[in-house]
Amino acid sequence: MRVENQPAYVLHQRPFRDTSQILEVLTKDYGRLSIMSRGSRGQKSRLKTVLQPFKALVIGWSGRGEMPTLTAAEPAAQSSVFLQGKSLACALYINELLMYLTYKHDAHQNLFSQYHQTVNRLFETESLEQELRKFELGLLDQMGVLVNLSHDANTGERLKSTAEYFYQPELGVCELADNNKPKNIPVIAGASFLAISEQRFDSPAILKDAKSLMRYLINHSLGGKSLKSRELFR
Repeated sequence: MRVENQPAYVLHQRPFRDTSQILEVLTKDYGRLSIMSRGSRGQKSRLKTVLQPFKALVIGWSGRGEMPTLTAAEPAAQSSVFLQGKSLACALYINELLMYLTYKHDAHQNLFSQYHQTVNRLFETESLEQELRKFELGLLDQMGVLVNLSHDANTGERLKSTAEYFYQPELGVCELADNNKPKNIPVIAGASFLAISEQRFDSPAILKDAKSLMRYLINHSLGGKSLKSRELFR
């Protein structure tokens, strides 16, 4: 199998032998892949500065099996961003989410587009937390984790703004009652659930509720794994 001219981003790199490396890449049409990049860490390799995270690339590879070999890599036509400080920490966080929560060879063109847009917005905006919540929502939705956030899972009715609800994995949003009060699950007002479903993070209270909800659902999806990038926010 040979693939050429595939839009991609490097999510992670790890050294292999003296001058090679194994790349984890997110591609537009093939999802997340592990690719062997031979000689790209060598002193004279031009790919040392090309194969960097958060740079929009066009790559090619050949071979079958779990780890094909990189055959080409060039910067994409659009200029790549330079991230630093909190923006860099946010970008490292979304890379780690993709590494843990996506399956290899599972293509999601919308996810690739969302990743590209998020990386660029992290460079352009100061509203970093809003961008993280939007990315988390999109990722969980495409991974099949999210069920309808605007309607009660038990009754099918639209959420009441003043009522309190919690999200039960594999079921959806449930209204809080004395006999179903959850343990270690955030309880959130209906108004916040409705705003989150529409990606409206226009108040500190909604952002706080969205962060609690996303943290809970991501932790549930990780199944006990920890994210190293979270330490950068402390």
